[in-house]
This record gives sequence, structure tokens and C-alpha cells, in this order.
Amino acid sequence: GPKMPRRDQEFVYPKYCRLMLILFKPWRSVSDLKQKEQSWTDSFEKFRRTCDEKIISILNNMQILHECKDSRDD
Repeated sequence: GPKMPRRDQEFVYPKYCRLMLILFKPWRSVSDLKQKEQSWTDSFEKFRRTCDEKIISILNNMQILHECKDSRDD
């Protein structure tokens, strides 16, 4: 299947933001994830400032996994 997007690649960062909101922010409709005029990136950055430390830890661990795979492949 497709790989999880990375937060350190600018060209996929909006996709990363959208997916992390879908996975970690409680929602029932898209409007729970972001406002109509708001970008996925802005909504995610706002969420990150207010979410639980456990979620931040999970997000950081996901990034570390990508970096470990990069080091393995070098």
C-alpha cells in the first residue's frame, strides 16, 4: 500500500497534515477537521498546539521511523 507521508518533505506536507488530522483529531465531518477557508496545514498546526502530549509523541515517533529507514538505506 501507499507509504505514510513525511513531515520533513515540503511537497507532501499538506497531505501529511490532512492525514494526521484524520487519524488523531476527533471528527464526524470535514468541518470538524478544518474550516472551509482554512488550509490543511493551518488546521494541523493549530491542532498541534492544543493536542495532548501523547499525540505529539506518536507524531514524533512516526517521523523517527522514517529517519531510521533513511539511515538504513544509506
